[in-house]
Amino acid sequence: MASIQSKLLNALLKLINKKDFLRKQLAAGNQGLFNCPTPPARIHRHCLVRKSRINDNNVFTLSPRNRKDSGRHILYLHGGAYVNNFVIFHWTFLAELVRRTGCTITAPDYPLAPEHTCKESFAMAMTLYEQLTQIVPPANLTLMGDSAGGGFALALAQKLWHEGLPQPGRIILLSPWLDITLSNPGIKEINKIDPFLGIAGLQEAGRIYAGEMDPSGYLLSPINGILEGLGKISVFTGSRDILVADARKLRQLAASKGIEIDYYEYKEMFHAWMLLNFPESQKAKQQIIDLLQRS
Repeated sequence: MASIQSKLLNALLKLINKKDFLRKQLAAGNQGLFNCPTPPARIHRHCLVRKSRINDNNVFTLSPRNRKDSGRHILYLHGGAYVNNFVIFHWTFLAELVRRTGCTITAPDYPLAPEHTCKESFAMAMTLYEQLTQIVPPANLTLMGDSAGGGFALALAQKLWHEGLPQPGRIILLSPWLDITLSNPGIKEINKIDPFLGIAGLQEAGRIYAGEMDPSGYLLSPINGILEGLGKISVFTGSRDILVADARKLRQLAASKGIEIDYYEYKEMFHAWMLLNFPESQKAKQQIIDLLQRS
C-alpha cells in the first residue's frame, strides 16, 4: 500500500495540474523556471564540489568530504525532458549517494534544447566519458540518469558499444524516457492515472531536442537499440508514470534476449519519485545504494 505522504503528493500534483507544466513552459519559453544549475551551499557541507568545463558547459564533480572515497564513480545525467537543467532534488539526491556510499559523482550540465540538439549533448557526454575512463576503471564506473537522463544514459552506453569503447560496470535508469516518440500504445491508458507527465509537452520537447535526427533512432529512443554487451542494467519506475510502458517493454525485450536486468516497479508511484524523501523514495534509494556497493 502506498504511503500517506505519496498519496498526498499525488493529490497535490493533480491539484496544480503538473501534467501541463512542461507544455506551458515551452509555449511561454520559460522552461528554466525551476532550474538549480549549480549545487546549492548546503551540498558543500557533505561534498567536495569541483567545477570544470567541456565544450563551454559546466561539469560538476561531487566527492566525499567526511569519509574515505570508495573508488566507485557515477556519471549522472539529469532529467528535465532535455529542456530543463538540474533542480534542487537532483543535488540533494546526489549528495545523499555520495554521503552514504563514499562514491564520487560527475554530473554534466549538458547542452539542452531549444538552443542545442542531441548532437551537442552526445559530443559532450562522449568526451566526458572518455576522460573518466582515463582515471576510473570502467568496471568501477556507473552510468545513471533520471527521466530524459535515464534515456540518455542507456543511449550513451549503446553508442559506446557501437564505437568499441569500454562499457561501464553498471547502468542505473530512474523513471527513464526510453522512446521520445511516445508511440507505445500502453502510454494512453497509463496517461489517465499519471499526475506528473503530459504527452503533449514531452512530444514537443522531444521534437526540438531531436533536431534533424531520426526520433526513432537509438540515440533518442534507446528502446530501439542493442541490449547485448552493455553494462548491468537496473531500472526503477512507478506504475503511475506513462514512461513505465516502455520500461516494461525494455524488461520484456531483455528477457527475450536472455539478458537479466534488475527491475523495480513500485505500485502507485509517479515519475521520478525516487529523488524525493517519502518512504517509497527512501526504500528505492537504499536499493540503489545496495547496487552501487555491489559494483
